[in-house]
Amino acid sequence: MKKFYPIVLIGIAALLSACIPSVNPFYTEKDVVFDARLLGKWLEKDAKDAPESWEFNRLGTNSYKLIITQNNGSRRGTFKVHLFKLGTEYFLDLIPSQCEFATNQADLVSISMFPGHMLARVTKIEPELELAFFDFDWLAKHLKENPAALAHRKEDDAILLTADTAALQRFVLKHIAEGNLFQKPGVLVRAPQQVKTSQEPD
Repeated sequence: MKKFYPIVLIGIAALLSACIPSVNPFYTEKDVVFDARLLGKWLEKDAKDAPESWEFNRLGTNSYKLIITQNNGSRRGTFKVHLFKLGTEYFLDLIPSQCEFATNQADLVSISMFPGHMLARVTKIEPELELAFFDFDWLAKHLKENPAALAHRKEDDAILLTADTAALQRFVLKHIAEGNLFQKPGVLVRAPQQVKTSQEPD
């Protein structure tokens, strides 16, 4: 597993490998903020062909509906997202809105799937959106060497965080200053505005 995922780290495939899901959210209601600058469609920077897109729409008062699209629309995922602040740092808590499974998959497999909360650090919103996810290699090694540092379950190479929200926040704030907990940020840029032209003659 690579330590850094340049731009593709913001893809759904990378979320599965670079992000470690949590049973509990990373935020409390008092931590939640709303920033209208996130709204709209963003594209992975410098992607030459079929850039991945992240589209944020407002959902209720203080949350977002996020639609991630890959491979010219052939792959798509929807998430409920909360922007929140811990100290001076901003983060996104993402959880899948729906999970679709293979049609030939046994029901028992589907039932066992858990849509966990995922965490992204927001290092910048404008003029570009910069997001950083957990450094899987560092966190896996840290939890192996310090199993009591944060409650979790491990199955083969998969890790599921089981700590409560307060413990999750303490862990993030403790290690964020060390510079090891998160990967190098991936960068998204705003999608060009589509200008509508009238078909009627002047």
